This record gives sequence, structure tokens and C-alpha cells, in this order.
Amino acid sequence: MSYTPENQYRCTIIRGKSQSEMEDLLPFYAQAVHNNCPCTKNEFDVRCNRLLSKYFFGNEDYEGLTDANKKTIRNHITEIMGKLLGLYYTSLDGMVFESESCSFLLSKNDFPAFFKNICLNFQFPNLADSTHTLNDRIKHGVNIRPMCYVVEFLDYARKQTANKAITKQEVGYYILNNLDVLKGQVDVSNVYSRIISDRDNNVRRDRLAGSHDWQHIKEQFNLLELANVIETNAEYIWLNSSEEQAIKLFCKMNHEARFDISKYEGKRAQAEWDLYYGKLNPEISKLNTQFNDSIQIKELKKERGAVGLSTVELGDKGEAFVYKMECKRVKTYKERLVNKVLLLGKTKGLGYDISSIEANENPGKPEFARYIEVKATTRVSEPSFDARWSDSLNLTSKEWIAAEQYGEYYNIYRVYFTKTKTIVVKINNPFKKAAENKIDVFPTIYQMDFSAKAIQKQYEVDV
Repeated sequence: MSYTPENQYRCTIIRGKSQSEMEDLLPFYAQAVHNNCPCTKNEFDVRCNRLLSKYFFGNEDYEGLTDANKKTIRNHITEIMGKLLGLYYTSLDGMVFESESCSFLLSKNDFPAFFKNICLNFQFPNLADSTHTLNDRIKHGVNIRPMCYVVEFLDYARKQTANKAITKQEVGYYILNNLDVLKGQVDVSNVYSRIISDRDNNVRRDRLAGSHDWQHIKEQFNLLELANVIETNAEYIWLNSSEEQAIKLFCKMNHEARFDISKYEGKRAQAEWDLYYGKLNPEISKLNTQFNDSIQIKELKKERGAVGLSTVELGDKGEAFVYKMECKRVKTYKERLVNKVLLLGKTKGLGYDISSIEANENPGKPEFARYIEVKATTRVSEPSFDARWSDSLNLTSKEWIAAEQYGEYYNIYRVYFTKTKTIVVKINNPFKKAAENKIDVFPTIYQMDFSAKAIQKQYEVDV
């Protein structure tokens, strides 16, 4: 197919939030869905309206909000939680369910992996658009997964002999705003050749700017950055070399749209799209987000058997980081007491990962035991920790029993591995904080013990 850079066409997407705000809101969004699904569409709307009203405006009374504030709440629920992030889907019978990607996020705590999944699933055309916009996309033959194409293009560009830096404006104009590319029929090599040719011939292109011409392109860059696949500065865009495994996955995937809208009509089309968009790509679960400061734990060889020098899974990585931190903290107090810091994460049934001592943080009882449960998560940006910020994590029944048993000596260390730094926050005595309503705790797993008296029928089955 011929490629004409001037053949410009604007494909908009749902407007999200800044990177930091998006990652701050994500666990709140996901937990809101998880705690309320499955349920009817009406129940979901009522519950989420109440939850988000309290979060954003300090009052659960959604009906008492101004029309503008009601619109803000509904935008968060339908546009961002639903259409952009795909955290839930609605079946044809009106039931709302938690999506696979939402469940993955809550279980793995890997924010970039979640956003990688979005980037892989996102396509033009899609049913997040209005009927008019969707029909226009179909009429123009748009058929592409744009973020897969961008990664494939940047991978091709970096492998060329010249290895010229690519600007964000070039990706916007020559790719994301070009109809020939958006039809999915232009090879990345053709786009690259034309960019270099235009540079050599001093061809000047219109600069894309403002909310109308640039916002939709910026949003796609934002998602790719949240996925930790690309990096940018004010002018340039390039691939994140620490994510080679993910880059290969993006390039391996055909960049043509995977969801065939023509197979469905009406409400069925919307239901099938929502289900597709929230599905988890099997390959995503095999990826581990890598920042350049990967934790190497040579000194843990005795405690962790064959761990050696390998980069470990997120949970182990968090424990390793806190173990080092505790050793350093206790050593600063009294070096001879460092042997009191024990890494016990592989010991089942304790309800905590590390046994340490209070040391200099409790001068009156410095050698009293400290029990630490480590909960690690990975995200691109640093948490804001502002007045509205919140986070969510999962505890087992053993961990909650330990929290009650050890009281003021039990601590949850939340570890945030971010692109720029690692941040650790301590939550002391969570059981007491729950009783004081300083934190919210919801039972999500129930153990059912039953005897023969409860059995209504026994089936004899020949296999």
C-alpha cells in the first residue's frame, strides 16, 4: 500500500489521568470493582457512585452532589474504570463482572504488567467510541493496534545502522495520526525510510499541538510509559532496554486489530468487546517488570537456599529489600544484634516474613521483637501520598491472626518499586488501626468447615 504522510486522520481515545494520579487511583478502582462484583448493573452503579463520592468529595451522598460532580463520578466509573482500563465488563443479562486483568492486578501487584496488557488489547476501531465515531473508523478502513505498531517501529529504528533518535512529533505525525498507517497496511520500514528522507531533504511538517491535535497521541504515549515499555523526554521517544522480553512480545504480536467488530451487532457487540478488552494475555503473566535497580541478594544464599545471585520474583524481591534495610537499621543501633534479623518468608504459617527487633525506633524496648509482613508492588511513578491517596493490599487469615496476636509489634511494610526509587512505608499495629477505623479491612476469603450432617446428597460417579 502507498504511504502518504500528509494523509492525516485523528483517532481519539479516552482521556486518562497523569501517570502518578493514574497509578494512585488504580488500586482504589480495582478494589472497588473486586469488592462489589458480581452484581447487577444497577447495584454496581449505586455502590460505585457511593464509594467514589466519598473518595473524591468526602461524602457518600451521590444524589446530593452537584450535577458537575455527579458527571465527574460517572466519568471515573464508565470512561476510566470501564472503557480505558477494562476493570469490569457487563454481560448481556445485565450482570457486572470483574475482568481477568483486574484480578491479575490485585493478585500480582505489577502495575506495568497491567498496562502492558491494555496496550496489547487496545485497538482501532473499538467500542469505547460513540456509534458515529465507530462508523467513521470502519468507513475509513482503520484496523490497527497502534501501541503494538509504535513498539515495532521503535524496535526497527534502533536496529538501523544510523540508529537515529526518533521524536515524539514524528511518531505522532507519521504514525498515530496517519490514516495509511492506521489502516494497518504500511510496514514500519516504509515509515522509517520516509522520516529519514524528509529529514535529509529538510521537509517541514505541521507541528501537532493542543488538546485537539496532540492529546490523543499523548494519551497513548502515557499508556506505553505506564507499561514501562518506552521512555521519553520533552522531545524524543525510545524503547526501555530493560524490557526486552516485553518488547519482543509486542513485536511478535501482529499489529492488526484482533477483535472483529463485524461479527457482532448491538448490545452483543458491546458485551463481547468489554469481555475481550479486559482479558489477560497469557504471555503477560510470564513477564516480570524490570527497573534498572534490580535487587541482587548474594548475601541471602544461606537463608534462601539456591537463590544465589538471581533476580527474584516480586514478593521475594520485596522481602530481600526489607531484610537488607532491617539489617542496616539494626546494625546502626548495635552491630552484635544483626543476627536477630531473620528472613522467614519461606516458613509457612507464621503470618510474617521477617523477624527483627525494635532497635532505635523504640528506645524504651529496643530488643523487643518486631514482626514484619512485606507487601511489594511495582509501579512506574512514585506514590503521591497526598490527602486523597490510598492503596490496597491482600492479607491471609494467618497474617491477620498474627496482626492481632503481636499487636504493637506487628508491622506491614509496603514496598513500592518505582522507576526512580524504592519507597518503603510502615503500617504499625494494623489490627488496632482497623478497630479505630483508620484502615478498612474486608474479609474476601471464607473457609467453610462442614461435617456429614451438612451433606444433602452423595453422588456415585463412574469415571
